[in-house]
Amino acid sequence: MPERRRQHPCRTPLVLVLVALLLLAPVPVARQSIAAPQGIGELYLALGDSLGVGLLSSMPDTRGYVALLHDLLERSAGRTVQLRNLSISGETARSFVVGGQLVAAQGALAEAQRVGWRVSPITIDLGGNDLRALQGADDAAREAGLVQYRADMGQTFDALIAATTTNGVRQGDIVTMTIYNPAGGDPQVARSDAWWVARFNSVLGEAAARRGIAVAPVAARFAGQERTLTWMPLDFHPNNTGHRAIAETLWGATGYDTAAPDVQVVAPAAGALPRLVPTIKVHASDAIGVTRVSLRLDDQPLPDPVFARDLDLWVGYWDARAAAVGSHRLTISVSDAAGNTTTQAVLLMR
Repeated sequence: MPERRRQHPCRTPLVLVLVALLLLAPVPVARQSIAAPQGIGELYLALGDSLGVGLLSSMPDTRGYVALLHDLLERSAGRTVQLRNLSISGETARSFVVGGQLVAAQGALAEAQRVGWRVSPITIDLGGNDLRALQGADDAAREAGLVQYRADMGQTFDALIAATTTNGVRQGDIVTMTIYNPAGGDPQVARSDAWWVARFNSVLGEAAARRGIAVAPVAARFAGQERTLTWMPLDFHPNNTGHRAIAETLWGATGYDTAAPDVQVVAPAAGALPRLVPTIKVHASDAIGVTRVSLRLDDQPLPDPVFARDLDLWVGYWDARAAAVGSHRLTISVSDAAGNTTTQAVLLMR
């Protein structure tokens, strides 16, 4: 007869405790298996809530993230790209499904197909209002809200994939974005607001990954910069800088721009310094546009250079008067809107 193993009385409670801890912990966002980019189509379709509307940017039609991303798409394509923005302030994932925006999106996709337009990309920002509606709710209500959010986002993704697939082949790219937490906080603190935001983002990432949908890491872009990128503590919406950050993060997630900027260090030349406060001149170019040039001296940051439009150069300086005699390494890093970065270094003698 098979040997019957003796059970230790403390083992079952211990297992239950471990399972409970695992259920309470925020689940990391699953690694994505993103479908190969289909490229920029004739129409960009924007879906979502007040972020997509451009609320609290100074000029939503030009400085909201949808408008900024649209500009990047046209610059990259070198042609006109039509824009259809169906975003609705206050939209939740649930109201998106049952309130009409999803049906409107399906109608816009069908209309575009009838005239021979390919719709790509489609961007989706949903979830912030779902979390706001649950603020202050007990754990049971939040868990129920999380379950509903998972179902609604899955239904949304499936409907959009079906509407953009022909003969089993996707014709357009879908990009969603993680939910930023305007109040900040530590997501490792169980049941805190930051912990719940992390759980919603985990569910979003898992749903997107299963369907090959790209996720723009907007939450990570905003983390630690909430007061810089939003109107907090007055309002949770992004300011102009925040809308640009969202647009650039979405742009990077599309995978349309993978070429790093070109960099030429005009001055100083490698070797002995021409003076103790040398001017640093950098020529930087990119097909879409350079967004940042940063300088470091021996791994310590130098003041950011400014762009001199009349010279077409980024100009900075290094005050070497207090530097030690000997060799020093000047590092120039140039980034574009998609986050592609080129770095060059020059060895200088003090």
